[in-house]
Amino acid sequence: MHGEVLHHLVRRGYEAMSDSESRQTIVAEVSAVEMLPIILTGALFAFILASVRYTLGGVVASLAMIEERQTTVVETRTLAIDEKEDPDAPLDKARLIDEEVMVINQTPLTSSIRKTVQHLTSIGGFRARWRGLGCALIYNLVHSLTVSFISMAIAAFTGLPVVGRVFANIAANVLCARIHMVWTHTVVSEPSSMTWSQRLSQTDRKTWRVLALPAFVHSIAELATYGLPVAMFLFVGPEITGDMDNEHLLARGAMSLLAFIMLNVLILLPATVTRTRVEASFLPEEDKTIVPFDRTFNGAINMLSLDTRAGRKSLFIEAWRSFDMASRIRLVKFFVKEAAIELFFSVTATIAIGAQVVALGMSKDNVVVMDGM
Repeated sequence: MHGEVLHHLVRRGYEAMSDSESRQTIVAEVSAVEMLPIILTGALFAFILASVRYTLGGVVASLAMIEERQTTVVETRTLAIDEKEDPDAPLDKARLIDEEVMVINQTPLTSSIRKTVQHLTSIGGFRARWRGLGCALIYNLVHSLTVSFISMAIAAFTGLPVVGRVFANIAANVLCARIHMVWTHTVVSEPSSMTWSQRLSQTDRKTWRVLALPAFVHSIAELATYGLPVAMFLFVGPEITGDMDNEHLLARGAMSLLAFIMLNVLILLPATVTRTRVEASFLPEEDKTIVPFDRTFNGAINMLSLDTRAGRKSLFIEAWRSFDMASRIRLVKFFVKEAAIELFFSVTATIAIGAQVVALGMSKDNVVVMDGM
């Protein structure tokens, strides 16, 4: 497959040099050894991008969603002279003590990606960048199998595979909510010798009933965020045809991209934060988080009965309400930084691989001439 693609690229590079009368085509014979650097470069950047996506978009983002702002109280005591007394009186007689209390807001750890990664490394070593990876793989495997089974069942009865896939994804998110919570606990808590199955055994049906609402809302938000911009591009405005001008397509693409960004910030981000904070609130009391986190949501959770639907709904609301505006802005800035980092590595990968393909195509020793049709 790689050889066919590379042959095509090299052929296009020399297409302009072909003789129209004899209809000769210049192509390149590329051996597997010559393709090896391109394959290795692609694999390297694929690993880097996957690591950035998991470490920043998964681990660090989860920590940013639960971290609470901390304040430090500093008391300053000063000695003041009482003017009604004799100014020449001894110090131990006519002195009043004034107290000044200064409250300092500490900068959250997750406001800096570099400091957060350093904090992870100091806790769990170099591999802490991928903490919870095993549980994430298990969750994705179980989730994929569940989606496949449910979608096939729905498609068999309705004959609508696309609709079946949508409903299957929502159902799988809800059914696998406990496993997703185990991943969150593994990521945000201090290192532990417990396996994912041991963490899972600590939860029960009552816990799943609380997790079902955040998982369901997150699924709907995700569907809207990714589905509505595509629908806007395809169905809003005149029908897309082959002779449609590029400016019109560019305008539709820009509007769809803007809608995607707005839906991410206004819908998907709150749903993701709420789900993560609800999951983290069920962390056992003996386990501590690696960043400051108030798992009671300012004491609101202590006054709720999670056995009732109203109590579970109130917990869902308090999880987002306790995440103040400063924390929300900090999280949006973090995702902007993450997107910039991923874009940088994507552009670098494109340039590196493209340069190798061009260099390989310009090698005259590998070029042979073949007669055209």
